[in-house]
Amino acid sequence: MDNNIRTILQQVREYLPLVPDDPLTKVKVRTGWNQVDSRLASREEKKNFAQRFSDLLALMVADKLRPTFPGILPMRNQDSGDIRSKAIRGVESLASSLKGVKRLDVNFSTERLGLGLGVSIKTLNFRDAKSRRYTKNVSRIDNELRAEASDYHVRQPYAVLAAIVFLPRDCAFDAGEAVNTHSSFGHACQTLRYRTGRADPSDSPELFEKVFVALYEAEAPETLGELVCFDVSNPPPKKGLPAQRLTFVEVLKAIEAAFFQRNVPKRIWEDTQESAVISELEQIAESETDETEGDDD
Repeated sequence: MDNNIRTILQQVREYLPLVPDDPLTKVKVRTGWNQVDSRLASREEKKNFAQRFSDLLALMVADKLRPTFPGILPMRNQDSGDIRSKAIRGVESLASSLKGVKRLDVNFSTERLGLGLGVSIKTLNFRDAKSRRYTKNVSRIDNELRAEASDYHVRQPYAVLAAIVFLPRDCAFDAGEAVNTHSSFGHACQTLRYRTGRADPSDSPELFEKVFVALYEAEAPETLGELVCFDVSNPPPKKGLPAQRLTFVEVLKAIEAAFFQRNVPKRIWEDTQESAVISELEQIAESETDETEGDDD
């Protein structure tokens, strides 16, 4: 399966909520992202759609990171073309946290290192019915990220955590014409910028190492799935798309760089491959464990 965002959007479209097409006949139709009225779609419908969408996004991220992080979860069960969650192994896999084991969207852990890298996937897919904007649940997402970061980092302070928040591209153009207004995209970036920037294990555990917003085109057939990504540590525009755009590949490279900046061994050579670095890290962790056990004798 080609796990790119265009393919995912084509697949999950069938899970968009059904809403009445005609108030009189009450015949329901499958609407597009921009047309969903949250008052007409049930909470369960929107939740089920968001879960399926997030599961496939997590699989896409894991697949693209897998060459560098072997064994990263989730992964698709072999010989399965099903897009439902049960066909994906390791969806919201478990990792140790302050409050016991918790579920993590994308999880690279080893027995020797513990949690090395985690990626949290969030989506905000539909406009609020009243405001016709995407601002309603941004604070909820920020609170969820704060709780996730704290629970994992307190237990495993050297773990590197990244978050990618996916929103429809039109959220950058919903500010209207008033001078002092800003888009839902701008609002999301301004809210989430205080959740990123953890550069050292001694920094606040409530922060992520990296936080990105990814704007996806959901409606136009010719550009379906195109992504515009943004590092929320940079100042966003009030309206429209950001000037400092990232490709999705650049987002993944930034996440990888954060991991290796935190975990690179003392002895690394110019021809050292990234996969070899992980192997060396595990050997260091094992040797440190052996030394500790020897001291106790």
